[in-house]
Amino acid sequence: MVDPPLVRICDLAGRPRGAGFLADDRGTVVTSHEAVDGLGRVVLHAPGGATCVVGPESVRALPGADLALVHTEGLGGAPLPVGA
Repeated sequence: MVDPPLVRICDLAGRPRGAGFLADDRGTVVTSHEAVDGLGRVVLHAPGGATCVVGPESVRALPGADLALVHTEGLGGAPLPVGA
């Protein structure tokens, strides 16, 4: 069975905030703005078990599009293929 390509997003206390997906091979995760809004640090859990904690300097909020880009290192995995 193949793990779903979603990245779980939590706060430091482990409370789920949302999900996202790996968008490129540089570790960029795309998620909703509300998943990261107001958090000082974000914890990301990849399908293979890798975990990454990032601070606000790694989050680019795009509230007008209700999206956020989270720059990570060490999550591994392949980006989600997106078709046109």
